[in-house]
Amino acid sequence: MTDSAISGVVNNTEISIPPIWLIRILVWGQRFFQPVIKPKKLPLKFPTINIGILENPYPGTLLFTNANNPFLSNIERFNSHIAEIDKYTGKILLYRRILTKAYLFQSQPDGYSYGILEKIGVNGGGHSGTHYLCDRNLKVINSFRIVDLPESTTDLHEFLLLENGNVLLLSYQSRKIDLSSIGGDKEALVYDPVIIEQTSSGEITWFWHGKQHFDLNDIFNSTNSPDVDINAIAPLHVDYAHANALGFFPDGNILLSLKYMNCLIKIDRQTKDIIWCIGGSKCLKNQFTFVNDPNNGFSNQHSARILPNNNLLLFDNGTLHSQKESRAVEYEIDEQNFTARLIWSYSNNQYTPAQGSVERLPNGNTLIGWGFATKPFVSEITPQGTVALEMSLPKGQMVYRVCQSKK
Repeated sequence: MTDSAISGVVNNTEISIPPIWLIRILVWGQRFFQPVIKPKKLPLKFPTINIGILENPYPGTLLFTNANNPFLSNIERFNSHIAEIDKYTGKILLYRRILTKAYLFQSQPDGYSYGILEKIGVNGGGHSGTHYLCDRNLKVINSFRIVDLPESTTDLHEFLLLENGNVLLLSYQSRKIDLSSIGGDKEALVYDPVIIEQTSSGEITWFWHGKQHFDLNDIFNSTNSPDVDINAIAPLHVDYAHANALGFFPDGNILLSLKYMNCLIKIDRQTKDIIWCIGGSKCLKNQFTFVNDPNNGFSNQHSARILPNNNLLLFDNGTLHSQKESRAVEYEIDEQNFTARLIWSYSNNQYTPAQGSVERLPNGNTLIGWGFATKPFVSEITPQGTVALEMSLPKGQMVYRVCQSKK
């Protein structure tokens, strides 16, 4: 990537990517913006949080990051922050100003973690930065980047701190491929999804690479996703998979969400083989039959998790459904008969083309973050489908995930 600004088109919207030198200056400057504990007044240009419904939600606080939607014009612009807020009042309890963009502000056993964007890619793939582990006062204890994989990124979609002190991270590795036979560039740059476990010092202890498991001819000739742009010209990349969530099964194997392939895969932790693949009608390799689901599965999903009872909980963006509507869904997975039975879902008629999150709370409620949709930007829903909490942000804000604090 050159130091000049890059322009591109994503979903028919022209965007301009800042030059790398400016991104580096902003990242360097962030060290001078100290965290604030129990602020006496709102931070400068922090978006107003409005509580629409408050009906006895699960106690505690919420963690989230806000950012301006780059695809909307004529909206009020705000500064970006990581923030902890009180669920009952919307009051900000803790925050830090972010000069670029933050991802995934979440609780850890003795503090928090958050990721900061340092390098921008197009279509999400290649968004690279650093994950920070910090104490309760947001003082950085450690930072994590992937350094031992050439031509790779440190992706910001997921950060799992393991019991052994290692971390599980997502990455992309770049390679050059001739895509001229299917209408792409002769020297196209392609991003392959990668999963890495590494120590706190950066040593890689476990490695899974998508290029060893996916047939690109099948993917590029059969993809149903409107987001995959095979016409990307270097230095832009073709992001055919867009890995955006990681999780563990009770049996210790790994769940990986691939947004642009509209699927989730179960990976054998020992052999690294793909055990099975599940996705909606637009998924190329789906092995499951969906039961009791009017949409016959999910598309462009985010925030997939396996619950302790082995059920699957995820945020279904719904991009490829006949009627675009985002929802939280829970499936009962039968791995012997390959069926996925929809046992719970919730939608409030909003649609978000990107981002979004779900989290099952200890009392059985489900916390939903609505991504690009911000009225509301977060809901808490009971098992019976009633709304316990709704909070809204001004139009044009976007929230990657909303997490319940576990302190």
